[in-house]
Amino acid sequence: MTASAGWELPAARAVAEAVVDVLEERGLVAAASSSSRVLDAAEVAQLLGRERQWVYDHAGELGAFRYGDGPKARIGFDLDSVERWKRGRQIRPASTAPAARRRQRSATTQRTALIPYESSGAGP
Repeated sequence: MTASAGWELPAARAVAEAVVDVLEERGLVAAASSSSRVLDAAEVAQLLGRERQWVYDHAGELGAFRYGDGPKARIGFDLDSVERWKRGRQIRPASTAPAARRRQRSATTQRTALIPYESSGAGP
């Protein structure tokens, strides 16, 4: 919008910066000021508070990539991918979490009677 439409330039810029901040927090856009940094398994383990072996076991989930083609090629982790993984598993307040739905039985299944069965022991 232009200043003549009711927006002043500083106010419009503030709104735009706030929108960008929210998008960055949600991992929908990469931060312009942060350069993409590659981490090794030990750095990711420290960042997540886990053992290095756990990081290797969950490398696919964390967005790891191989530096080569061999079976023992080193793997790296993009910092932005690891941060996105963390945000995706962040515990949300109860008010925003989807409510658990209980399965309700229909009235017909609750009132269905069983077929009487008598055992005569003689067979059919």
